[in-house]
Amino acid sequence: MFRAAALLACVLASTTPAWAQTAAADPVAALLRRAEQILNSGDRASFPSLFFGVSADEIEQHAFDLFMPGAVHTVVHERDRTDLEGAPKGDGYRVVVELFIETPRRAKIVTAGLDIRRPPGGDLNSWHIVRTEGFTAVEGLFRLRLVTSTQYTARDLEIRAEDLIITLQDGAVFQIETEEGVTGLILLGRGEMRFAPTPEMERGQLRIFSGSETLVTPFESAFLRINPIDYQRTVTTSALTTAAPDPRMVRRAQEVFARDSPKSYVLDLQDLSRDTWHLQPPGNDMLVEIQTRRYGILTYSRGNAQAEDVQLFQRDRRRTIALYASQAKLAARGRFYSDDVLREYDVIDYNIEAIVDPERQTLHARARLAIRARASLSTVTLRLADPLEVSSVTSVEFGRLLHLRVSNQNTVMVSLPRMLPQDSDLTLILTYSGKVAPDPIETETLQPGQEPPPQAESPFAAAREPSYLLSNRALWYPQNPVPDYATATIRIVVPEGYGCVASGEPVSGANAVSLRDLLTLPNGKPFVFRANQPLRYLAFVVSRFDRVLEKTIVTSDETTNDPSDRVTIAVEANPRQRGRARQLARPIEDIMRFYAGLVGEAPYPSATIALVESDLPGGHSPGYFAVLNDPTPGSTIAWRNDPAAFDGFGEFFLAHELAHQWWGQAVAWKNYHEQWLSEGFAQYFAALYAQKSRGDKVFGDMLRQFRRWSLAESNQGPVHLGYRLGHIKSETKVFRALVYNKGAAVLHMLRRLLGDRVFFSALRRFYQDRRFQKAGTEDLQRAFELESGRDLDRFFERWIYGSTLPRLAYHTTIADRDVTVRFDQLGGELFDIPVTVTIVYSDGRTKEVIVPLTEKQVEQHIPTEGPVRQVQINRDSAAIAEFTES
Repeated sequence: MFRAAALLACVLASTTPAWAQTAAADPVAALLRRAEQILNSGDRASFPSLFFGVSADEIEQHAFDLFMPGAVHTVVHERDRTDLEGAPKGDGYRVVVELFIETPRRAKIVTAGLDIRRPPGGDLNSWHIVRTEGFTAVEGLFRLRLVTSTQYTARDLEIRAEDLIITLQDGAVFQIETEEGVTGLILLGRGEMRFAPTPEMERGQLRIFSGSETLVTPFESAFLRINPIDYQRTVTTSALTTAAPDPRMVRRAQEVFARDSPKSYVLDLQDLSRDTWHLQPPGNDMLVEIQTRRYGILTYSRGNAQAEDVQLFQRDRRRTIALYASQAKLAARGRFYSDDVLREYDVIDYNIEAIVDPERQTLHARARLAIRARASLSTVTLRLADPLEVSSVTSVEFGRLLHLRVSNQNTVMVSLPRMLPQDSDLTLILTYSGKVAPDPIETETLQPGQEPPPQAESPFAAAREPSYLLSNRALWYPQNPVPDYATATIRIVVPEGYGCVASGEPVSGANAVSLRDLLTLPNGKPFVFRANQPLRYLAFVVSRFDRVLEKTIVTSDETTNDPSDRVTIAVEANPRQRGRARQLARPIEDIMRFYAGLVGEAPYPSATIALVESDLPGGHSPGYFAVLNDPTPGSTIAWRNDPAAFDGFGEFFLAHELAHQWWGQAVAWKNYHEQWLSEGFAQYFAALYAQKSRGDKVFGDMLRQFRRWSLAESNQGPVHLGYRLGHIKSETKVFRALVYNKGAAVLHMLRRLLGDRVFFSALRRFYQDRRFQKAGTEDLQRAFELESGRDLDRFFERWIYGSTLPRLAYHTTIADRDVTVRFDQLGGELFDIPVTVTIVYSDGRTKEVIVPLTEKQVEQHIPTEGPVRQVQINRDSAAIAEFTES
């Protein structure tokens, strides 16, 4: 039995089979109409006449489920019909039906699998239900009612939730009811909202948003939804006194109700009911829409089903202000968590066919998902972009299925006709089509700075070759709300003249498992890809491509017959980029071998670079391939002062994106807080390759840039905040400065603290342990502690979970035969930080010594080999700290 909860604006998307709309002579349709009449008349005594050979107890249970007390209307809707196994042709069917049953103030949807047949030669009236496969239900659908016949006067009414106090100092209150009781309030008048998040990290984000770590703001109205069982506990009813309704206040309450009630907990059932039906918030959950004078409408939610169950956001601007786990959640689960704890099922394999029109940005697709239940399921929830209209959902096991479209939430709910037991397998097939905007990859693209002076337009400027990329953020295929690794087959059909690169190894059409019997392919060119190694997500890019390169390389330095050491590399490029693409052959091979030598074999047997024209450089790297933006010769957009702009290292984006095959794809992050395990690692590995290919100067320049951006932006939050860094102010540079550059700098400091042997040995351990799995910072820390034998709690606490930077005072003394350097850590927090001391001799020679600072004060004597001219501190910019000479 499924009780729907915490959903936003659900929409029923169904189609009626043509054979269900046919003549009255259809015996199944006639039986279902008769059942509908019995249910609508409340004729419980006639209900058993619909069945034959079904036990009385089972019939009585079905009657209990279907005859709701006070029911005023029931709709019986046929969803699917197949021939009944064992019955003569035309004498029996297996049917899936949905029943929508409503009372004046509540409703439910029941899905049932029925075997319907007649005895041989029987007439129209001899058809009966001979077997039921089980009933599942979407329950808890309610009509909301704003009570305007009673108005309450409030004096210092307080409503409290975690870290939130709403006070209505003087005003009017109206109740919102369902059949179960009071489920909400509308507050009007002179009020104050006070929000003070407990976590330090969230207080920092609130300070960026409002200028203070506690948000205190007047409000004019508030709309509250709770479960009726929480009303007395949440609302101080003693602060309310009954008053005669004021027509002006009633109108205001109706306006607030009309504005805010459709935003959440709503099911639009379309053909089953034209009325608006609401879901009840689960117990202990709360949602408040607060109309403030300064910030517009702020939404506070407490949703216990979420891993981070406290949230404050601006719905209109899609801006998350605070998001964190409540104290109760932390006590129950601990500090660290994985999104996987919320996953109800695994997708084992995808098979997707799509007809793609890159010019119109449309696709018509059919996707087959092989699913294994992690828990008993009556509903399967999928993520799919809102613009994509689902025309049908079927399963091998159940036939055609009911699906609910969740509006504005990119969600589809599929209702099963019977409970799917834990560890059971299910195959879903969805047909869908629509227009989908290409995937934005701005976080890995340089951002434009100041525009250059006007100049003559290049003949190339107006002719940039377009490309169409759909990746994980586009939600172009149905996927688990909590995705995990899966294998896949992808078949993309594009217009003549276009090419395609996608997740997986290219395979011939004859060798690919196909859904061709389900999807009619038009004239066009098919491209088929198979991923036998698990993928985090699926992606493809379509453009006018020419194949420039294809070769198989051996990533190991030793002669080996191990196929895992062989990777097929290829380059596809827009026609004008062919020359640039040919120049990539050597660095691609060099980078792949370099990375494999550092941490282990390449995770995927092929890597294709898709070189596309763009105004700005950048890239994106799903499993098996990477897209690289290559600015056209006539691009007039200038970029500068960006965390990802590295002069003197033209292969930066290539090196960064190829590193993602290891970090981000083969090893994924377990929640958004851990994005640095992808981006910081890719950034550091690109820097390591820069050192190998371009030398120490370029590597040093990158370290200086890592430090500069870390110092400039660390006050915006810790690395562990992930995508939310810069989110409140829409400053993507902050995300790149900290998750990319500071994440890379932290890895370099850890390397210098532990030494190269331990550092790279720990990375290899981490990669092998977590390959094709999700990981968190605690997993990385464990690998380094096992290799080093050291406790690294303080290191990761300060550098990943904290945003404070160390302040160091130093003093140097030059003697005849040695140099003494003393460091003092200022401030209350103690950091583990390696600092480079560079001794410059009078003859120009230099000597570098790494001094690990792990105490409040550290003094070290460094022997010298001649007259010393100068002692420099942190000349290599490897330590992320502020230095002052004492």
